[in-house]
This record gives sequence, C-alpha cells and structure tokens, in this order.
Amino acid sequence: MNGEKACHYFTNGYLCAESVLLAIAEATDMENPCIPAVATAFCSGTSRTKGICGALQGATLAVSLTHGRNSPEQSIEDCYSLVQKLTDHFNERNESINCFDITTCDLSTTQGQTYFQENRVKQNKCLPIVEEITDFTINLLHSKA
Repeated sequence: MNGEKACHYFTNGYLCAESVLLAIAEATDMENPCIPAVATAFCSGTSRTKGICGALQGATLAVSLTHGRNSPEQSIEDCYSLVQKLTDHFNERNESINCFDITTCDLSTTQGQTYFQENRVKQNKCLPIVEEITDFTINLLHSKA
C-alpha cells in the first residue's frame, strides 16, 4: 500500500528518491519541512551521474532521518545496520545498486533520456523498484521500532 503511494507520487511528477522518501515519511508520521527537497539531488542516479539508484537513496534518507544522529555522542550503529540491510536487499533484488546498471541508459545525455522515455524504463523498471523498496523500508523501520 505504501509502495503504491510512492508510485503515485512518482507517476505524478515527483522523481524516484523524492517519491520513496515522501511515502515513507507519510507512513511513519515523519514530518520535516525539507521533505522532499532533501532527496532531489539523489534522483536519476545521483543527479544523472550514473550513481546509486534514487529509490535506494530515498530509502536511505528515510532511515537516516528516523535513526540518524543528532549529536556526536549518539551511536551510528542502528542507522548503519539498517542501511546495510537495505542495500544488501536492494542489490540482491536488482543485481546492482547503480542506476545506470539497472536502467541501462545514460540519463546525462539526450539519447539516454530519449531511450528512457521511448522504452518506458520508468514504467517497466523504476516503478516496481520504487514500490518494492518503499514497502521493504517501511517494514524494516517498523521491525526496528
């Protein structure tokens, strides 16, 4: 259900990391005026640099917002452990954490963006990833609560 909400955001103008973060924030009653803006640069494989998938980045931001530190005295262990589980799960399901590997198109080029549109990569690859990682992350956060 929450993954469906992320897909709704994604199909209605928000990008991958923004959509995942918005849906997780809503599901976990997380309020922060920086959401979704804090996720924007992480979309499209970290701003079209062929980097980490934005859906994974949005989920990682949600983990950090819920389990990150607010002072140097606090432990990093819960946050790091959750992100490691999240990343391992994502990598196992998608055989990579890298946007370029998953989409097989270079979003930094006009040709790559055209390929992305014409081959419905968003619908065929990205939307299922956004949905699944949102639901997985929410379950992960609830199991840790």
